[in-house]
Amino acid sequence: MHVFLTGEIQVGKSTVINKTLNLLNINYGGFKTYFGENRHSSDKILYMNSAAEPKAFDEENVIAKFQEGRMPVADVLKFNTYGSELIRDAKKKADLILMDECGSLEFKALEFQREVIDALNGYKPVFGVVKLSSKGWTDAIRNHSNVKLITVTKENRDYLPDVLKDFFRYKAEKVHNEAQKK
Repeated sequence: MHVFLTGEIQVGKSTVINKTLNLLNINYGGFKTYFGENRHSSDKILYMNSAAEPKAFDEENVIAKFQEGRMPVADVLKFNTYGSELIRDAKKKADLILMDECGSLEFKALEFQREVIDALNGYKPVFGVVKLSSKGWTDAIRNHSNVKLITVTKENRDYLPDVLKDFFRYKAEKVHNEAQKK
């Protein structure tokens, strides 16, 4: 079973993920997306990098640009190459695959979408965020038989990391033990 968080903007989904990962102390990979310092501006940039690395506000990490009065412009090639590579690498080397976050920007990034769904079809635990307002391809995440969707609220965000820690620790140990047998 995999877990995806959803909820209102700024409710604390990524904070729940970060606190859970800190409690787990396991090897994880995958990707994180994040805005720069100007996250509250209508003109902003969205970045992506490896889940296991600190935020990098470099041009090479830009995956989308937002401008007031216009639709966001996503770098489909970056999702299909770099994003897919991060997922494939995590499937090979990590005990947990992080996907923070999946949304509508990836609607044309078909290779990236395939990598996400392939990971969900696999045995290695996936922990992610699916944007509440996104439709289309993200419905495949929400409706996947191996996905438990949890809505983060102000009422549950403080205790969710402890609950998720226990769930993922069990799953990661099980995956690790199976790999040792091979």
